[in-house]
Amino acid sequence: MVDTCSVDGFATASDAILAMADLLDTAPTQLTPFITPRASRARLARLLEADAAVCAALELVGPLSGVLLSRAAGGSASGMVKIVDEIEEGNLFAADPAIALVGAYGAALVKVSAHVGEQDEPG
Repeated sequence: MVDTCSVDGFATASDAILAMADLLDTAPTQLTPFITPRASRARLARLLEADAAVCAALELVGPLSGVLLSRAAGGSASGMVKIVDEIEEGNLFAADPAIALVGAYGAALVKVSAHVGEQDEPG
């Protein structure tokens, strides 16, 4: 998902947001503390219908993660999401700010998932 977002594999930010929502709905239970609370798919759909993709992306990330979103005057956007202090944040540059944020969230979740997996290994 992160790679697809970074190379504009989705037709719209709405596609990326809803695809990430679907992924989160099927995420392993070990990730539940890191991905909740977050907006429901129905809430995201209402925001997207109102052309509020950046708001939808923010609500998808949820209130417990740190977020930084910027856009250059030339149009490129940078997203950064920090989920856990001890784990590196996710970053992504994209043409669309909502895609940058969703991609950064995906990158951060990959790092959190790897860390959670290390904790689960016998050792």
